[in-house]
Formats: sequence, structure tokens, C-alpha cells
Amino acid sequence: MSVVAETEVEVREPSAARGVRRRSAAKKTSRKPVPNKVQNVLWARAAGRCQYAGCNKLLIGEQISGARNANKSYIAHIVGDSPEGPRGDATLSAKLAHDPDNLMLVCDEHHRVIDREMVDAHSVDVLREMKRRHEDRIRVVTGIDEDLGSHVIRYAAKIGANESPVAKSDLKWSMIPQRYPLDDGWIDLDLATLDLRDDDPNYWPTHIRNLRSVFGEKVRGRMGRQEIRRIAVFGLAPMPLLFELGRLISDIATADVRQLLRDPKGWKWDPSAAPVEYDVRRPDRIDGVVALKLEISAPVVDERVRSVLGPEAAIWSIAAAGAHNDIVRRPKDLAAFAKLFRKTLDDIKLVHGESTTLNVFPAVPVSIAVEAGRSWQPKAHPPLAIYDQNWKLGGFILAHRLEHAN
Repeated sequence: MSVVAETEVEVREPSAARGVRRRSAAKKTSRKPVPNKVQNVLWARAAGRCQYAGCNKLLIGEQISGARNANKSYIAHIVGDSPEGPRGDATLSAKLAHDPDNLMLVCDEHHRVIDREMVDAHSVDVLREMKRRHEDRIRVVTGIDEDLGSHVIRYAAKIGANESPVAKSDLKWSMIPQRYPLDDGWIDLDLATLDLRDDDPNYWPTHIRNLRSVFGEKVRGRMGRQEIRRIAVFGLAPMPLLFELGRLISDIATADVRQLLRDPKGWKWDPSAAPVEYDVRRPDRIDGVVALKLEISAPVVDERVRSVLGPEAAIWSIAAAGAHNDIVRRPKDLAAFAKLFRKTLDDIKLVHGESTTLNVFPAVPVSIAVEAGRSWQPKAHPPLAIYDQNWKLGGFILAHRLEHAN
């Protein structure tokens, strides 16, 4: 049964056929319309959107005519409202004709698909599952507290020759129900279109300069004016750039730094995952150049560090047991790393002196890189010289520095 009236075009027919049509129409119009209070329940459960899987079309308003309040909805019956209709049942049709659990709010296109064009493909079970999934989603989304709205920072840069897109559609559902993106809260720091290879000497200074400029323009001032109170951070970029992004955000802001999981692929946290076990390893010597390996995604062999810094380097390490590239799956893993990272920086400063520059060799997930940048305190911690692995240039190269003057 339709919520909006369907207009039929009159066609001349033989008198016998017209008689059949009149009897059929009389039979159809004799059915009682769905009561307004039942329609109201259905509309509330559907949030005014088509409940057909994958559609979600808003059923209020008509763009061509400009009628903002036009009602474009149809009501489809899961168990048909008559035994002779699609999915009709001799017993249940009359009983469930006005039951909101048996009704779906749909658009014109899917009303025709369900009841005319592809009836056999739309069983009672199929339609019930569509309705359940739609209404469950609406219940979750509309139950989110207004205070949980977040601005969303998207940052992507080329990793080697590969583009690093961070699509909106992949992000917003990963935030719900703990957070939700504000309508005007999307902040793009995307530099993936910058046409520089990472073995180009201008790559790092150009990216750092542009990141600072765009962040200052779009974020810093708004944070200072309290226009931005909570942010969700989604980044895909080389490690040194993510360290810098974290430094710009700092730990003053209320930030939810996210991680792209590989299996199953997506940005939604996996609270059922086992916690990451971190371990700090100290060097035997305290003199010489100081290095810190971050071995969260993979081990970093000491010889690779010494090939850059020399054989006398004093090498510290923060390592994850069973390091692999999909290991950080919970926000608690990030919080534990940040706490340990700050303490390790304090210990390095205490052991090696306040004038120490710490050379950092990261093999970490993107979220850890951002969190490390956020955790670094320019007035409390030693300057960081951050290295990046580049096979075209023969191994680790110095890419960026976090210094007190930044």
C-alpha cells in the first residue's frame, strides 16, 4: 500500500475487461488503509529513509519541483496484505496487515522491485533481514549523545610510489557509536596529489612545510578558539610525516587517533583483540650517539642502525612481542605505548644528558607514529631525528627532526 497516491492513466478497453477491472479495483479499495499511528511508528523506525538494503534514500522532499515536504514513500508488506498478493498467506495476511513489524518504508523504485518486478527474489526472510538491519542501524545512530561529535582530520601522502587515499565513506561508520563526525567537521590535510617521489631531496621539506601550513590554516586557530574540541585522526603517510602531524596536534587536544586494520580491513577498532605486550631494552653503553628503535610492526636489526650512526651507537628499543604489521588493534594499545614512550624519553634524557639528540628508527603502525609525535614534549624531551627506510637510497635516511624550536 502506498503512502502517496498512485495516478492511473485511463485506457479504453472492452466492456467485459472494464467490468473485471472495476471489480478488482473495488476489492483493492475495500482494504483498510494503514492507520496513521502505525505509519508514524514505521516512519520513526526507518528515520524517513528507504529500508531496502543499500538504498537508504531520504523519502522527504522533491528536488525537481522544489517541494521540500513532498512525501515520496511507499509502504511495502513483508507478508502480503492479502492471500493473493506477493508473499500472501491465508492466515497471516489479515493478521499482520497493519503490524509495523510486517511493514517496510521504501522508495518507488524498490516498492516496484519488491512487489512486481522481482517478487521471487524477495522472500519474507530476505525482507525481514533488510528491515532489521536498517532499524538496528537507525537505533544506534540516533542514540549517540550530541557531546560525542568530533571533527575529523584526514591526512594522506604518498608512500613510495603508492597513493594513500583516506575515503570519508570508510571512516564515518568506524566512529559510530562511540563518536560521530560533525556535518561541518571534515578537515582535509590531504597531500597525496603532491607529485614528488620520496627519494627526491625536496620530498621531506616540501611535505613538512605544506603540512604545517595547512594545519595552521585549518586547525590550529580553531583549536585555540575552542571551535574544535574533539578530533578523530585518520592518517596514511610515511612515518616521519605522521610524527610531525602528531606533534602539531600535541597531547593537549582531545584526540582519537585511529589505525587502519588489515584483517578485517577497516578503521574500526577490534576490542576483542589481545593486548600488545611492550618491552624496553636498554644499551650496555651510555657514551656515543644514541638511537631508539621502535619495533612494533617489525624488528629492526642493530646493524642497520649502526650502518647509519656508526659502530659505537648506544641503541635503545621499544619492541612489541610478536611484532607484525596488524598488531595494534585497540585504543588501549595506543595509550600503553604513549605512556611507555614518554617514560623511555625521560630515561634516555636522564642517562645520556639533556643535550642528547635521539635518533629514532621506526617500524610502527600509522597510529603509533602519530601518537609518538603527540607524546613528545619539546620542553621536557630530547630532540628527535627521525629516519625513514628508503631502499632506493640504500636504507635508513634522516627525514625529519622534532626540535625545541619547531
